[in-house]
Amino acid sequence: MIGRLWRLARGQVRVRITGASLPRFLNLCAFHSLTLRRMKRTAWNEMYATMSVADFRALRRYMGRTGCRVHIVRRRGAPFAAARLRPRYALWGGFLLLALTWWILCTRVWAIETQISPALSEAEVLQQLGEMGVHIGAPISSIDTHRIRWRILQLQPNMTYFALNIHGNSVTVLASGAEPPEAILDQDAVTKVVAKRDGVVRTVHALDGQAVVQAGDAVQAGDTLISGLVPPTREEGKYHLAHARGEVEAYTLRTAEIARALTTEEKAYTGKVRRQYALMIGNKRLNLYIGSGITGGTCDKIVETRTLRLSDSVVFPVSLIVQTYVYYERVPVEQTVDEVRVEMLSRALGDIAADMDGTVQSHSETLTTENGAAVLRLSVHAVEQIGEEALDDSEIPPPETEEQTDPPQ
Repeated sequence: MIGRLWRLARGQVRVRITGASLPRFLNLCAFHSLTLRRMKRTAWNEMYATMSVADFRALRRYMGRTGCRVHIVRRRGAPFAAARLRPRYALWGGFLLLALTWWILCTRVWAIETQISPALSEAEVLQQLGEMGVHIGAPISSIDTHRIRWRILQLQPNMTYFALNIHGNSVTVLASGAEPPEAILDQDAVTKVVAKRDGVVRTVHALDGQAVVQAGDAVQAGDTLISGLVPPTREEGKYHLAHARGEVEAYTLRTAEIARALTTEEKAYTGKVRRQYALMIGNKRLNLYIGSGITGGTCDKIVETRTLRLSDSVVFPVSLIVQTYVYYERVPVEQTVDEVRVEMLSRALGDIAADMDGTVQSHSETLTTENGAAVLRLSVHAVEQIGEEALDDSEIPPPETEEQTDPPQ
């Protein structure tokens, strides 16, 4: 197989030899090492054979001594194909253009896909990557993934994971992060636990510091629950300051009031659909429609991007953007109070529970109609943790007044 391909690459001809001295012709070819293949004698003075282009050219020097004539019947191989294609400049130009396009396609970035967690700003991450050379049209060879990863983690302190993967001419950005941690008080600071909302104390668990309330006490937001000033625990002991911490559960009452119009509007689609097309070539957008992408009337706008791909990792820098506008009319819909009650109650309870560090014990509501709207007034009885740490400015009382000083409330 390899030998046959090699012969086709060099070129070969099928010839017809005629004459009365065919044995003399064969002896001449053997003497000068001219190879004949696939020989076929069809008459006493005629035969066919296949030989390479180089042997055929060498044979022309010795033909006068044989008394035979050689005629070319068929030509095969790369030299003859190239000769036929040589005048076709458009074909060669297209081939060169295809090779140039392929080189540009495979050596530059033409697609950036992102998987970035909501805790991070995707626009900010992409802007920083662009400043470091990761953008549409950037040479792939110039992207140092290790350096970029080290730099982006420095610029994004809340980022916990970052990866930049290159597949063909496509780049995938993977990033995750955490919300900024809440400010934590110095563990060596003197603190107290105060109430963050009104309630009636249910249980007190003081891990450090001195509890100044007990079960059944009514407290208001800002009252001290656990003090950082700890009194003596034995005779002739001394006061000391601590970083107070602990949990205080209390019965709380939360209220909410929400309103909703009883007359709403729904979409009634008219069946009218309008489409606009645009081409995205690299970073450049070419609109194939006249005017702007803003259309009059009430409609839903659906944007679809279709990217030309050879595979999952090889992407052409050309995308078709289809903007579809589906028109509708607003139709008024009347609802009763009973129809909106469940939805309003569920939304109100969900909002309260999301802001609560505890559980709902019971609730009561009243639903009325005011000025064409349903008004829900909700009261929720709950058990929740109401303590939060705050700086304590208490001072150790002088020795002569220690026995008369109580922890601050």
